[in-house]
Amino acid sequence: MAATTRLAALLCASALTLSACGSTAKDSASDFKGDQKAVAQTVEDLQSASKKGDEAKICTDLLAPALLTKIKAAQKGHCEPAMKTALKDVDSYELTVKKVAISGTNATATVTDDVGKSDDRTTTLTLVKVGNAWKISELGSAS
Repeated sequence: MAATTRLAALLCASALTLSACGSTAKDSASDFKGDQKAVAQTVEDLQSASKKGDEAKICTDLLAPALLTKIKAAQKGHCEPAMKTALKDVDSYELTVKKVAISGTNATATVTDDVGKSDDRTTTLTLVKVGNAWKISELGSAS
């Protein structure tokens, strides 16, 4: 698999393991307040955009500039086709933000996703505040 495809697949399948076909039963962002809620809402927005196949929203509104630059470099300047390809491989999962930690303009969101037949998986996403918005800057690892 080419490095460009791996980067896009990692973005949508490994760390995002989002609901491309399903929807969450609960908006976990409502469990938080203030900036923590805004971080959780970014994760919820990412899940929603993935479900809808809204690659433009993911690329323009939800990814931090540095991550977007990496994807564009890997995809010859194009983010949306990489997202479209990656979203085709995502199964239906339920994603819940369990914990948000903020340090200045950086944040981490610990999420669990229900991957169906197997056990729930925990993933950590890193976000950065860009202007007034929290954007996904790193994908972290699943455990």
